[in-house]
Amino acid sequence: MFNTERKNEKGEVEVAICPLCGLRVEFMGAPMVRCYSTGDTYELEEIIWTLKSEVPKETEYDVENIRGNDKLQDFLPNAHPQEDEIEA
Repeated sequence: MFNTERKNEKGEVEVAICPLCGLRVEFMGAPMVRCYSTGDTYELEEIIWTLKSEVPKETEYDVENIRGNDKLQDFLPNAHPQEDEIEA
């Protein structure tokens, strides 16, 4: 997994923006990057690097449910407390 933030030659922080949906990239893998909003994949070279200071604060990530807000579609297996198992 690659870092979604980097410093440019001037020392300014840049963030990865998805070219498909225009949101911030949550995870970058190799050889392709998946946009979780659209479900499509693209090459690492297609990522748009934008100064962090120029990205509006309301720009969210390209992932809706990775942070545990939907029990049915979570990407994180331990995002929710385990429900008690009933022995039959």
